[in-house]
Amino acid sequence: MDFVLEIVKKVMEKKPYSCIDRNFVLKIASKIKADDDEEKIKLIRAKLRKISTSVLPLNFYKKFDKIAFSDDSFKMHKSVKERMEIYPWLVEEIKKRGKSIVDLGCGFNLLALKHFGFVPKYYIGYDVDCAVVKFVERFAKENKINAEVFCSDISDIGLGESDIYLCLKVFDALEDYEMGMTKRILEVIKEKTSHIIASFSTKSLGGRKMLRERDWFEKTLDNLGMRFVKEKKNGEIFYFIDL
Repeated sequence: MDFVLEIVKKVMEKKPYSCIDRNFVLKIASKIKADDDEEKIKLIRAKLRKISTSVLPLNFYKKFDKIAFSDDSFKMHKSVKERMEIYPWLVEEIKKRGKSIVDLGCGFNLLALKHFGFVPKYYIGYDVDCAVVKFVERFAKENKINAEVFCSDISDIGLGESDIYLCLKVFDALEDYEMGMTKRILEVIKEKTSHIIASFSTKSLGGRKMLRERDWFEKTLDNLGMRFVKEKKNGEIFYFIDL
């Protein structure tokens, strides 16, 4: 364990990796095998980029606690920026289903929701990127939004009740982290909410490769008896699961 802790320390010496939840980095480090320390550090950082940090510019991590909020603040986040054209549609779908939200892998969704005219009655967000969490916390406080945002690996948390669970582009990352985790999370969520909105990208991280349909996800939903409606919008596949 001391060896793994030393590797984690080295991984987190640089930004943006220093901003990731330490327990999450530790879990990633314990799963990755390599021939030497240098290779292991590279592989861990590559995994963290794939799961989390690649959606924001490095400059964000250097001054996230000082960045002033504006109408364009949320556009720093790649996934949110890509969703610009469809947020009005998505906000209307959210409004139909309730007023309180639990957001897994939240990113800047709260900023985007407010920009497009919807402030949840109560919002709880989770992300493994602690810089994102602190940024969104500050935004909620300045805008007097009833919100709590936590820097945590969602496999470690006790999920509470909410009208809606948002799981946008999060399940691919969960499966990449640990196969079968999506099913375990859904088994918990379906007892806590009446509505789940999940999504997947249709393109790879670099934006070039087209990704296949997530048949495994649909089979998981079928096995859990969770009916869904699927819609494709602007490079993203949405699943509306109304329980």
